[in-house]
Amino acid sequence: MKKLSAVVLVLLSSIFAVQAHAGAERVGNFALIDHDGVYHQLQKYGDSKAVVIIATAASCIDNIEQLHKYRLLRTTWEQQGITFLAINSDASDSPADVLLMDNLHNFDIPILLDDSQLVAESLGLSKAGEIVVLEPSRGQILYRGGLDTDPVRARPALNIEPVEGITVFADVLSAVVADDAASIEQTITTDAVGCELQFPAREMHASYTPDYATEVAPILEEKCISCHVEGGIAPFAMDSHMMVQGWSPMMKEVMMTKRMPPAQVDPNVKHFINARYMDAQELQTLVHWIDAGSPRGVSEVDPLTLIEPPNFVWELGEPDYIVDVPAFTVPATGVLDYERVTINLPFEKDVWVKSVQHLPGDRRVLHHLLSYIVPADYAEEIVEGENDNYREFLEGYAPGKDEAVTYPEETGVFVPKGSAVQMSLHYTTFGKEAIDSTKLGLYFADEKPDYQYSTYSLSHGGTSIEIPPGVSDHEMRASHVFEDEVVLHGLRPHMHYRGKRMRFSVVYPDGTKDQIINVPDYNFAWQPTYRLSEPMLLPAGSRVMIEGAFDNSQYNLGNPDPAAAVRGGAQSWDEMFIGYLSYNKTSQ
Repeated sequence: MKKLSAVVLVLLSSIFAVQAHAGAERVGNFALIDHDGVYHQLQKYGDSKAVVIIATAASCIDNIEQLHKYRLLRTTWEQQGITFLAINSDASDSPADVLLMDNLHNFDIPILLDDSQLVAESLGLSKAGEIVVLEPSRGQILYRGGLDTDPVRARPALNIEPVEGITVFADVLSAVVADDAASIEQTITTDAVGCELQFPAREMHASYTPDYATEVAPILEEKCISCHVEGGIAPFAMDSHMMVQGWSPMMKEVMMTKRMPPAQVDPNVKHFINARYMDAQELQTLVHWIDAGSPRGVSEVDPLTLIEPPNFVWELGEPDYIVDVPAFTVPATGVLDYERVTINLPFEKDVWVKSVQHLPGDRRVLHHLLSYIVPADYAEEIVEGENDNYREFLEGYAPGKDEAVTYPEETGVFVPKGSAVQMSLHYTTFGKEAIDSTKLGLYFADEKPDYQYSTYSLSHGGTSIEIPPGVSDHEMRASHVFEDEVVLHGLRPHMHYRGKRMRFSVVYPDGTKDQIINVPDYNFAWQPTYRLSEPMLLPAGSRVMIEGAFDNSQYNLGNPDPAAAVRGGAQSWDEMFIGYLSYNKTSQ
């Protein structure tokens, strides 16, 4: 193991003894999206010897004047295993301000957007220009302070002469690089020069704790209760203050790492009606209330006890027609091939479907399914990610995608007389035999819609997927040109356990480019179709591109086997790379 020189070690020990806190500071795991829409989580930097986080502010001149020095530091130390990140927690800065600062000054360091200021609070940041050095796996704060501008002073009592260029900050990084971070048992601090950060929400909540009944419970009801209900898909029900208080430490952890609410997308790229956004004020209210001990407050009535559990039947009322899928017995253990069934429809005339809902027979075993309209007795197998001219995608069921779906206004799915529903069902075992009897509810349009609602599967192709073992960012791309003018309504990225991120964009015929959606932290356990609040008109000749990556490393907690070379395939431990595009043509 590489060691520091004896002189430097003595310098470290003498400095640390004088300038250390009484104990080592630690920070919990956290995650943020940077100014380019890339997801960063502290514990996923476990291969880094340390993570340096630099507080920035776009309006702070003192900070701006130091940007070139930070960039040089990154150039020097990153080659030695140190990761450099910046963080913007200035309440007055917008994402556009941060992007402009980066572009004007060629900063070239990822800038984490901390609009809720909760990460800055957890790191103890107080001003732009402050630097924090973290040991990522344990969350230990090794150093906090400013740039290393002053040389180490002489220590006559220890017979040490001044050493030019040896400073506190540099010494800490040198110790980390030399695998001597264990010698830093306490957090080292120096003074930082920069603009003071203001924390208005923290100051407000320091004078009064958010009220459970009037402030906290309404957020939980709007953002969480649909899943966290008795019989729901979440692991516990938020049906009382006592229940929420008991789970509050986990609630804070999943909010700080952006695991909850699910279906999170980059809020700076378009807007989606089902993306489960939680704004900065809501996050501050919940986290500060949890930090205060999750108090019950003075309200006599607990609002969460008054919420009626949802009826897990037909959200839109009794369907016009119910398709009964043949019952399937799922064994307690084992690996199952996809179950594929074709069910003829008895319709004596053409119909248009305006809404659909899948009603799973047993949510514990039915992972997902796909439904298509095909000719009666159609026998060709469904291959996920492939398109043909003989079928029309109806809808799918997947984690986070189990509600009724109504197609956009003036659109529908055409079901000609003599059609069938073909389904591909993916079952998984959970240690106990179960019987699934799924149903599909069809709701008909009263009048013929103007447009056919269609879904295109933009796929890289399973046969070309080959992910090496241990790789944390294996990139893939695919694209499709629309030959006709279309209106784009919805999008769904689909990968398996190694899926990391996916971004959709479009290049218009005139060469201009626009982002459509950015899913920076893909979650195999949650796969909704994201519906655009404002549909996009794509002229004929528009090229839609999907760009994404897989994480086959040990830091992907859902990875079945980081040592495996992964190929494309239907099973969950194989991989897929598909972007579903739901649209209608502007002419029939």
